[in-house]
Amino acid sequence: MSLVALRAMRTEDADAVAALHATSWRSAYRGMLPDDFLDNHVVADRQAVWRERLLGPATAPAFGVVAEDAAGRMIGFAYVQPHHDPVWGTLVDNLHVHPDHKGGGLGRRLLQAVATRLGPEHTQPVFLWVLDANEPAKRFYARMGAEFAERGVAPPFGGVSLPEWRCVWRDLSTLTDA
Repeated sequence: MSLVALRAMRTEDADAVAALHATSWRSAYRGMLPDDFLDNHVVADRQAVWRERLLGPATAPAFGVVAEDAAGRMIGFAYVQPHHDPVWGTLVDNLHVHPDHKGGGLGRRLLQAVATRLGPEHTQPVFLWVLDANEPAKRFYARMGAEFAERGVAPPFGGVSLPEWRCVWRDLSTLTDA
């Protein structure tokens, strides 16, 4: 992998995060979400979400980690909501790597950066949701030591609700050692 820098997500990253999020969804969710949504509405949808999260009033101790290539282009990000759930713990609400950079270890580095930021005093589990049909992501999370704890149904996005899995890491060292 070429030189990649990780840094904290900033308010001014809202539109770049939204654009990368849309690119990731178009690549990963083609055939799962309606083409019309992916082709015509996903950018505006993600811009609304990320502008509210990063430019609106802070409502939780959320944080993000951004990966940039040597030219300063955003090529990945993770967004985390600590203490999101009393049972399941901290939510990794988003983990996205640009399709051109998948398979090079960037997702692993982002998850490890999240674990490092949470720190050794963080004793809660860490979890995320992955669409059942997203086989590449499920394989990645399994390689990262995730436990597929329970099945659910995603809240509607793109006009559909899809089956998903809760992936959980009960011990942060599973992520840092992966």
